[in-house]
Amino acid sequence: MRRSVHPPGRRLSLVLLLLVAACGPVAIGSGEHGGTGGGSASSGGPASPAPAAPAAPAKSHNKAPTSSVGSASPVPAPTPTGGTADTAATDPPNPVWGTPVLADSFNGTALDTRRWVVYDSPQVKLMPRSPANVAVSAGALRLTGWIDSAGRDVSGGVASRINLQYGRWEARVRAERGSGYSAVVLLWPQSENWPTDGEIDIVEVPDPQRQVGGNFLHLGSDNRQIENKVHADFTQWHTVGVEWLPNQLTYYLDGQVVWTVTRPTSSRERNMIPSKPMHMTLQHDRGCFQLIPCRDAQTPPTVSMYVDWIKVYRAPSTLL
Repeated sequence: MRRSVHPPGRRLSLVLLLLVAACGPVAIGSGEHGGTGGGSASSGGPASPAPAAPAAPAKSHNKAPTSSVGSASPVPAPTPTGGTADTAATDPPNPVWGTPVLADSFNGTALDTRRWVVYDSPQVKLMPRSPANVAVSAGALRLTGWIDSAGRDVSGGVASRINLQYGRWEARVRAERGSGYSAVVLLWPQSENWPTDGEIDIVEVPDPQRQVGGNFLHLGSDNRQIENKVHADFTQWHTVGVEWLPNQLTYYLDGQVVWTVTRPTSSRERNMIPSKPMHMTLQHDRGCFQLIPCRDAQTPPTVSMYVDWIKVYRAPSTLL
């Protein structure tokens, strides 16, 4: 799900939308996604930074997903691998995708707000998030859920300012155990027209033990959803990714394909490949809503999601 950085009127509209969706056929699920509109960047042009203070809606998610309509193919999950050096910004170009338009290793002591928008909506009922729950230290971004001084169960999230139509997105992540939160890496539409323009969930990990995650895909005004489960120990570092092209989505775990969704060849099958520009969001979604269980007696006082690095690539013309 997504974030909220709305002016008061939009916040109210968002909450109403989420409440209606949660009770009706269009479900608003594992968190209200946080993201922000940025300058659009189509497949051929330069990526544009977002305005200084863009508004962002909430994400949706996950009612019980529909079946995969014959266009999605799960692949056995790979054996988990260990960590890697924190060198995203200095790694050599990818042989297929070239040089990233954005690479962040989260070094230093603060988030670079020229690259990211921090969610600021601790007062909303669903998926509250606060800048206080976002920190950078020891070469990682940390998004933490806790009960704040006002007694609110809040967490954190950030959204990239770069929107692309087609490309490759990667993130190296891990999450602490604890019921009540879900580690999420996703792509959210620049248009904010959710669910019509889609949502690409690279990974969501609502499992309190962090042993099962999921890839999700949403598209259409009726919020059609399909999913693929991924089994891995997400308390350890893993690299998750997606390659989004006009005719195919390919999801990765530690460099291995775990799911593909292709454009159908028959007009009788529904196409699930989005076509509008999107941006990456990193969210530690608070639970007690749909797929994410509530806090319980075993939940530690703080539960964190960590991001070691991210990379974002524009799709080269040779792949389009």
